[in-house]
Amino acid sequence: MIMDLVERLSSVVPPQWRLPAEIDFLGFYLTPIFVVLPLGILLAGVTVWLVDRARLTRFIWHPPLFLFSLAIIYGVTLSLLFMPA
Repeated sequence: MIMDLVERLSSVVPPQWRLPAEIDFLGFYLTPIFVVLPLGILLAGVTVWLVDRARLTRFIWHPPLFLFSLAIIYGVTLSLLFMPA
């Protein structure tokens, strides 16, 4: 069931948007996760900032744990969409 959902989501992303298997950065070959995870952390920070601006953090039990969990959720979602299988 989950794999079917992942395959459907992967078909939505055009092939030219997919990250290569390795990224050359100053002569070092890095895995695409080094691109996806900072992007997930950035998206989580923006989401937490928006939630804080809307004063909804009073309903969150532990805001740093909320930020961490959002970063993991965004990172995994972006890696499923944009990283090669």
